[in-house]
Amino acid sequence: MNKVLIAYNNDTGTILHDFMESCADEAKQICADNGIEFSSVCPPDMNEENVVGAMSEHQLCFIAGHGDDDGIYNEDDAEVVSTHTTNYNFSGKGIYSVACSCARNLYPHLKGLGLLFFVGYNDAFIVRGEREPFVVSALSGLKSFLSGSNIKTSKEKMKVTFDEQIAILSETDPWVAVDLVHNKEALVFEGDDALDISSLHNNESASENQLTGVNG
Repeated sequence: MNKVLIAYNNDTGTILHDFMESCADEAKQICADNGIEFSSVCPPDMNEENVVGAMSEHQLCFIAGHGDDDGIYNEDDAEVVSTHTTNYNFSGKGIYSVACSCARNLYPHLKGLGLLFFVGYNDAFIVRGEREPFVVSALSGLKSFLSGSNIKTSKEKMKVTFDEQIAILSETDPWVAVDLVHNKEALVFEGDDALDISSLHNNESASENQLTGVNG
């Protein structure tokens, strides 16, 4: 059975905590709509043990938090998943992140350990103004993938959704639309075109056969 881990930083002292919680709420709803089991973790329990360690029982990790080139961090700026954490549990799995810049170094690191599917950004993920267009765009690929679409279709759907939201904002708030264009251009959506959620596995099944303020 497919199972998704949803990790998010909703600590009230964290910049953009409301955005990250909204992303997690949307991820939970997507799982519920598709009959996919999920578990969630947030502060004060969002740490390496409860995210990387828990991936032995999950196929996909959705994570919304502050990031940089090397990883994603919790409310105390401690590494949750990074190039320095022990990441073998990601072999054969996927990670769908809403975080700044982690596609630069974290993605190649995880791919080298056998990660099959990655979504993230190679630059700052900018959030400004009304949150909904940013949530809708950032989660659209997950929505498609968890509904059963493959990587190719989900990536195309995500780009279309970005374009739709950009077009709307271009009429109502052109400056914010520019930020959404930036996020689309920074998007990294990687995996074999034909791969879908059923292609990911947990360890048991395998043995059987700039989110900071405006920038960062």
